[in-house]
Amino acid sequence: MGAEHGSPERRDAASEEASAARGSSSAAGDETPVRVCVIDLGTNSFHAVIVDVHPSGAFEWVDRLKEMVHLGEGRSLEGGRLTEAAMTRAFEALERIQLLARGWEAWEVVACATSALREAENGGAFIERVRRELGLVVRPISGAREAELIYRGVRHAVDLRGAPALVVDIGGGSVECVVGDGETAHFAESLKLGAARMTARFGKSDPLSEEDGAAIRAHYREALGGVRAACREQGGRRLVGSSGTMESLAAVCARRQGRGGESIFQQAYSAEAFAEGAAWVAGASRAEREACDQIEPRRVEQIPAGAVLVDVLLEMIPEIEEVLVSPYALREGMVVNFIDESRERIRRLAPLGGVRERSVVELGMRFGWEEAHARHVAASALQLFDAVRPLFPTNGRDALAADRELLKYAALLHDVGYHVSHRRHERHAQYLIEHSDLHGFTGREVTLLALTARYHRGDVPSEEKDASFAALSEADRARVRRLAALLRVAEALDRSHLQNVEGLRATLTDDTLALALESNGDSRLEGWAVEQNRALFEEVFGREIVLEC
Repeated sequence: MGAEHGSPERRDAASEEASAARGSSSAAGDETPVRVCVIDLGTNSFHAVIVDVHPSGAFEWVDRLKEMVHLGEGRSLEGGRLTEAAMTRAFEALERIQLLARGWEAWEVVACATSALREAENGGAFIERVRRELGLVVRPISGAREAELIYRGVRHAVDLRGAPALVVDIGGGSVECVVGDGETAHFAESLKLGAARMTARFGKSDPLSEEDGAAIRAHYREALGGVRAACREQGGRRLVGSSGTMESLAAVCARRQGRGGESIFQQAYSAEAFAEGAAWVAGASRAEREACDQIEPRRVEQIPAGAVLVDVLLEMIPEIEEVLVSPYALREGMVVNFIDESRERIRRLAPLGGVRERSVVELGMRFGWEEAHARHVAASALQLFDAVRPLFPTNGRDALAADRELLKYAALLHDVGYHVSHRRHERHAQYLIEHSDLHGFTGREVTLLALTARYHRGDVPSEEKDASFAALSEADRARVRRLAALLRVAEALDRSHLQNVEGLRATLTDDTLALALESNGDSRLEGWAVEQNRALFEEVFGREIVLEC
């Protein structure tokens, strides 16, 4: 008596998984978050955060890494070139960040470059090198976009409802100023007033001499006129600072007020007290700044320029009554933006359990897959695999599980080549799979997956005709032939792309594989397609396919 797999009701264990592959949803409670790595490539430092994003839009921190790179050294902030030393530090930092992302199995990496990289003459060449050697796509963003993302991050952490607030983020190369409330940014401007840039231009004395101090203040007053006008026009009464310079200034202010034990993010400072703290930092010597525990060592050199800017702003806009500090800034705004742009993808990917399956499904969505057809083919392929499992080499359960998983993913992606062209779409599918940076797979697995998808139709695997197939080991060539043979039959079982076959029972005997089809429509096209595509199966497995429609 032959071994039987599946039934019209599709209720055995194998069929339950196959049914899931057809697209049934997990319960909401079973949904796992989507893990994302966000990288802010700043002028002084690179910040990376790993977050778990939920379909609801909520997110939680997993890990973070900060690397000081000092990209702005030399003349790069004045349209010059990044130094070789700075680029080496930056590249090595990105290598470590990439290792972190891979270690946490991040599903996607979002990287944005700010002032130093967008202004440097050789910034584009560095970004291209990162893409070429690390496979990491870095997107330079404009100052206006940077301001928008900072505002979105701050708004997520600080209650901006009511009267508009002035949001100020002091970076190394630029300062972003936004006047907005809980709903709208009424004014946004990015100014080339970053602490590293201003220190290089005006910070020749330490502590700041009267002459240097007067020069930098005059420069700020001229540059910040539009910010003052916008804040007054909107009736702003609060200044909300973000990022490291503002955090250090807040810590100094808290210490001076005897509130050093409280979180700087949970305090409101009077504008007068904050200005006094900023004035102290601006006038302190390097030795005094180094001795101040509230100033991070890496900010000792540049913080006076930031302190003067805050002091000038509060002087120019006397209407500001209090100062707050946001724990969120650009990178958190990037997370919020990613969620807003990807909410539908996240909703669809969250029920999937592992980074490999998520990566496969995301690739299918990216290239406009026909999801119902892909999942139907995957379901049928898994049932066929289970039916002929006794005919596979006895290399252990792990080897069988690995083949079964690769077959499933090849089935889900077998038609992505349609994104390029209908003609020879199987070859386009191979190329897209091989060059799309699937997460969680080894290079060998990607090759096997791509070749299996490649041979779901058309030519049969041949060492003479296909160099990539010939390059495989003998064992892997046999694996591709077995999996491609199953995929051809599974694809034939939905030749109409209408999912007419809703039930499949497969019975294996010493001579045949009998397929009993339960249809919800006319499945004659599927029967014809199986007849046309059974040859490779019969050659590989030594069993004749017999249809029982």
